[in-house]
Amino acid sequence: MKWNYVVVWVSIAVLLGGCANPIPPAPVPVPAPDTTPPPAITGLAASDAYNGSVLLSWEQSAAGDFDHYNVYLSKVEITNVTGMTPIHRITDITTNSYRATGLEDGTKYYFAVTAVDDSGNESSLVTITSVTPVAKETLPPFPDTTPPETIIIGAPSETIGYSNVTFQWTGSDDSTATADLVYSYWLEGYDAGYSPFTPDISQTYMNLPDGAYVFYVKAQDEAGNIEPTPAVSQFTIATAAPVGGLLILRNSEVNRIAVGSDGKHIYALDSVNTRLYKSSHGGYGWVDISAGITGAATWDELAIAPDTPEIVAVVTNARTEVYLSTNGGGACFPLGLTANLAAGELIQCIAISPAYGESARELAVGTSTGNGGGRVWVYTIPVSGWRDMSSGAPGWLPSEPAIAGTDVFAIKYSPAFAADRAILAIVSSGPAPDTDDTYLYIGKRVAADTMTWNGAAVLGYPVEICQSGEDTPGSPLTYADLALPSDYSVLDMPSRCVYACWSDNPPGTAVAGNPNDDVYRLDDIHCNRLYVSGGSPEYVISSLAYYGSCNEGKLLAGAMMGVGIASGVPVAPVYFTFNPQSALPTWKSSLKPPTGPNQAQVAWSPDGSVAYCGTSTIGGASGDQSAFSLSTTDGLGWNQTGLIDT
Repeated sequence: MKWNYVVVWVSIAVLLGGCANPIPPAPVPVPAPDTTPPPAITGLAASDAYNGSVLLSWEQSAAGDFDHYNVYLSKVEITNVTGMTPIHRITDITTNSYRATGLEDGTKYYFAVTAVDDSGNESSLVTITSVTPVAKETLPPFPDTTPPETIIIGAPSETIGYSNVTFQWTGSDDSTATADLVYSYWLEGYDAGYSPFTPDISQTYMNLPDGAYVFYVKAQDEAGNIEPTPAVSQFTIATAAPVGGLLILRNSEVNRIAVGSDGKHIYALDSVNTRLYKSSHGGYGWVDISAGITGAATWDELAIAPDTPEIVAVVTNARTEVYLSTNGGGACFPLGLTANLAAGELIQCIAISPAYGESARELAVGTSTGNGGGRVWVYTIPVSGWRDMSSGAPGWLPSEPAIAGTDVFAIKYSPAFAADRAILAIVSSGPAPDTDDTYLYIGKRVAADTMTWNGAAVLGYPVEICQSGEDTPGSPLTYADLALPSDYSVLDMPSRCVYACWSDNPPGTAVAGNPNDDVYRLDDIHCNRLYVSGGSPEYVISSLAYYGSCNEGKLLAGAMMGVGIASGVPVAPVYFTFNPQSALPTWKSSLKPPTGPNQAQVAWSPDGSVAYCGTSTIGGASGDQSAFSLSTTDGLGWNQTGLIDT
């Protein structure tokens, strides 16, 4: 902006000593109009002049008072834009390109671009360019050469004791819709070769003889591309059935499951009917081993040692006693916890440690009173009394955050317990106006009878299990679970990776409680929400199972309640992600869910090849298809193998 000075005389009468004397006026600056145009545009070029369009580009204007660009077009050479109307106007100084369209191929065009400042001055030096667009043959689309992919979602696994089998599958393709794919299958050991391609997505074989089989299925898309590597399922039929049966068990519930470290021994707990079942064949064939447990109803929690299938424990007497077996359920004995519990103090969770020292191990339970009077109790196996490892322990009731009382709803031993001597717990504080939140605690054994919680070795604990800016509920919780990678260790900060879930949703209701009910990953003190939750009751998660290390693994999440009916059968959703380490994991729901209406309890086999699930009805019911099921497709398809309430 330029300034000129104009003297304006103002007559002012000033009465001073009875005389009027003129006072010389001061000069007042008045801005003169801006008539200087912006510098000429440089670097104007035309390119990609095909099929009636041209791409123009130029250097960004250097004008400090820039307002807009004008783009001009003419079929005759442009020497001055005076009187011309621009074909386009651009107000962003950084947008220094424009594609002109609607041109005639073979005709020469002239283009000019000018800059205009905020006083309306336009570049006086006109920069022009010329170009003649030409017709360019439009190439046909690239041919589809990508083959489809098939996933088997239902199949027998390993060794089975029956001869009628059904396979189910689905497919995907980059161009052809799933519904339009066709498939060809072959059961090696029975079929002569591949079947013709058909839209069928299942095949049943009846009365197959004993022996080993391999089932193959491949897809073909509408372009004729055939999947080069078919989906495969291997299994063996041995109709000499394993010991036990109980395929169908009227009125049964599968409230908790525990999978042994050998991959063969599995336990299933029926809480309402006070029964404990055992399979020695990976979920095929079950026996009732309840006789040795004399505890009263209900039987609510179940735990197995992580390194031997012979040590198993059950919470009985309506959450006030623990029975332990060290020989796979052959003999069980009570541990006498009841006398140590305060009035209203109930066991909410149980865990058994790996062996340490000279074959020592221990058992821990977490308790609650519903108002912050919960504790952690520990019993050393084989011979010990119960020890309260929380009351009065350093860090159990920290001052920051200020916690006056807690209840314990999930507990886990570190896989590296022999070295780090650590126990992890999900606790909820209460009552309000206390912090009234849910936290991850870490306890570290410092002596045989004492622990330090959230100490100097784990700075920043306790950690609230939610994302920054969100909130968690206080006590009581309805569901909570922890899942740890195989290489978790408190001694190594990068190995402190934990998966956790919690919910205060009332059992069996269709409305979630706290809106942040979800699955979370904690990388030491940093908590990330994994968003399996979609705001619907089916996303209230009741159990977790993780297979893998901190850096690589897969995660199952079992839902609290069923969402629908499949062929008249209630189903309990299970969700799977292969990338839980991601900030936003990709979740998949079961295409063929496990049957049963509630509380999907999930687990992995030791090698991660098989997923297991138990389902039940809140309070118990008859004929609800609660069952023990397994999946060999990472939870995408499930098959009942025992304890089916039908």
